[in-house]
Amino acid sequence: MSAAMKNIYATISNHVQMVGYREIVEAHGRARGLAGFVFNDVDGSVKVMASGPESVLNEFIDDLKSDRPDTTIDTIEIIEDIALPSPFGSIAVDDVLEYMARFDKGIGILTEHTVILKDQNSTLTGHTTLLKDQSSTLTEHTAILKDQNSTLTGHTALLKENTQVLHSMNEKLDTLPERIAEALKK
Repeated sequence: MSAAMKNIYATISNHVQMVGYREIVEAHGRARGLAGFVFNDVDGSVKVMASGPESVLNEFIDDLKSDRPDTTIDTIEIIEDIALPSPFGSIAVDDVLEYMARFDKGIGILTEHTVILKDQNSTLTGHTTLLKDQSSTLTEHTAILKDQNSTLTGHTALLKENTQVLHSMNEKLDTLPERIAEALKK
């Protein structure tokens, strides 16, 4: 016993343009062995006419819903007996205009990204200049610190010499009273 054949007309809307949705519908229709076609309508929706066993058509619609749950699918049964083309295919109306619209959309996205990249490049250039200035300042400070370290090393050497002189004088002063006493005896 063969399954009852059914013809449907479906309107699919919401997020179906510029996303390759016709190709998705066509792939599912062919995979299910349906007769029919898919096309873009001027109102921005995708239209489908399909023919096949009722259970297969229901699975086909379920496939479309699961692929794009954000879409709206309105289905009407066609009572008349209509011979639809087989295998399932797509009707390409104004393909050139569609491709141009896709290219325009892509060019718009690329232009936006180019502007963002230019802004980021400008910011990066500014940061590079700041880093160069800071590097130059750091180099100057390093040179000053080296000079101060050299001066400090010189002062440390002088302090060591003066400390030795002071120790020597301190030793002489420690023995001064004895030497004075001896000098007075003579």
